[in-house]
Amino acid sequence: MTRAVRRALESRDDAPGSRRTQVERRDEAERRILEAAALIVAEGGLEAITLAEAGARAGYSRGLPSHYFRTKADLLSALAAYVIDSFMVKRRAVAPGLVGYEALVASLRYYFVLPPGAPEMVRAFHAVLAGALTVPAIATTVAKLNRDTRTEIAAGLKAGIAAGKLRTDIDVDIESALILAALRGSVAQWLVDPDGIDLDKMGEQFVAAVERRLSK
Repeated sequence: MTRAVRRALESRDDAPGSRRTQVERRDEAERRILEAAALIVAEGGLEAITLAEAGARAGYSRGLPSHYFRTKADLLSALAAYVIDSFMVKRRAVAPGLVGYEALVASLRYYFVLPPGAPEMVRAFHAVLAGALTVPAIATTVAKLNRDTRTEIAAGLKAGIAAGKLRTDIDVDIESALILAALRGSVAQWLVDPDGIDLDKMGEQFVAAVERRLSK
């Protein structure tokens, strides 16, 4: 870490009497930069984001983000992963201790609860998803996120089958892809027309429809 980078982090994170490790300062800086990047993307799209602007918006030097994220594509890829990780942490906090099929149902419900509370982050995530169509570096990250998410959904479905709650003839891979597509499509409609979409009601009916269609 360069002297300039160290000063930028320490001036922000080291209050008198505190002892933050270098790893803690780095984690905090990365989180703030990603949150700033999300706001920039939510306001102006992918074209509006630069490493320097993300650093300045986060309250650090304009050169600090390039120390953690070499390119704009790297920053956007990290942003996509950060949004997914944040979603899972918040979902688990809302419904702690749930596993298997119950955890899946809780995640489906929470997918419709999160957007109104974090519209900028959700809008930024969908902008990154769209950017994956034309930016190869982002596409690689988004493709992995999609696979990981489908795998998690599939694990929940398999748990439901094993518990005798879901049909045994379900193609869990196809169902996982369909569920993920429906979730993202629903939220995308709300982002474009929040006054025209009742997200709470949509979430209730979506979960009910999935359970009705897949139950024994």
